[in-house]
Amino acid sequence: MGRRSPLAHAPRPTLKGRPRVHFDGPVKAVCRTPIVLATDASVAGDKVGTGYLATTGETGLRAHAYPQHLTAPRVRVIVTELRAVYWGLRRILAAPGRPVEVRVDNLDALDLLQEWQRGGYRMPDGYETRLRSQGRTPSLVKLQMYAEYTPGLTFVHEKAHVGDPRSACAPCAAGTEPRIPRNGPGHGRGSGARVRRAAAAADRGRLVERRRGRPDGGRGKR
Repeated sequence: MGRRSPLAHAPRPTLKGRPRVHFDGPVKAVCRTPIVLATDASVAGDKVGTGYLATTGETGLRAHAYPQHLTAPRVRVIVTELRAVYWGLRRILAAPGRPVEVRVDNLDALDLLQEWQRGGYRMPDGYETRLRSQGRTPSLVKLQMYAEYTPGLTFVHEKAHVGDPRSACAPCAAGTEPRIPRNGPGHGRGSGARVRRAAAAADRGRLVERRRGRPDGGRGKR
């Protein structure tokens, strides 16, 4: 046998940027007015995840590391919940014209959203509003402008996403944060499949709802 290649023990390349995973894509749409956008977030230590699902078929998730020194744990939850709303509205409002109902389960985040609608500018404690790298506007500043200036936009409380199969998909998508790749930025291979499975579960839930509303329980005539 010849000598082993010097590449056998070569150091692994390092990728710049914080580890993250994200997915945006369509699922089966539901004809409904107003558009319903369900959002949720998950926080575990220094990892956070967000997910959203809309009746237009727009869906997505994101997960990344969140340095613990930036904000307190409780504030980190609020910021992540608001970012879930931002990413969802960013997709939905790309084609404006229909009213949108946003469902969130965090009351602190809901209070801020409704305050922004009334013209307020308060941000979560410790959240920096200065421009980010390359002059980017912070996501919550853009969300505040969405809330204040978008007509037909409402925010409602969804209690722990219980009882609504559409809203139940959002926490399913948001719960991917433990799977953030450790070797650098990139796309999670299973992320899209996870969201599509969640959407399929929502379709089954809608079928159950329709059957429950029928006098024969959905069994039909025999």
